[in-house]
Amino acid sequence: KVVWIENGVVKNLNYDRYWAQKQGKQPTRAGGGGFRGAGRSLRMMGGTSSVADMVKSTERGVLVTRFWYIRPVDARTILYTGLTRDGTFLVENGKVTRPIKNFRFNESPIFFLNNLEAMGPSIRINASENLGAGGAVYMPAIKVRDFTFSSLSDAV
Repeated sequence: KVVWIENGVVKNLNYDRYWAQKQGKQPTRAGGGGFRGAGRSLRMMGGTSSVADMVKSTERGVLVTRFWYIRPVDARTILYTGLTRDGTFLVENGKVTRPIKNFRFNESPIFFLNNLEAMGPSIRINASENLGAGGAVYMPAIKVRDFTFSSLSDAV
């Protein structure tokens, strides 16, 4: 078990065996290929807001039901890119008004966690492609301001 962030403070960084040896640290993962392997899970503690309440409190925004194809771009800034998928909607004046095209995003968890406005309870969602069989992700629904969508995508 590795605690990455606790009460807003970074507690650990991710080290593969090579970089851990260079830095005099213990590795937090095997090899150089992400969080692979059965039984691995990633958990983020949640809050008490419902998605309905998050939508109601939004003047204009985008409701994303799923992110997909998430890939690292820059390890120094922890920048990732990916796509929205399976339901992306425009929110206006506290209501979902219509479906919209999918987006590509470029964002770092450092920045969007700094811009958290609300969180729902943490629930188990589908394992990501990086966790492999048996892995699980526990995430809350989150409301974030100023998330960086970079372009439209025809991905479905």
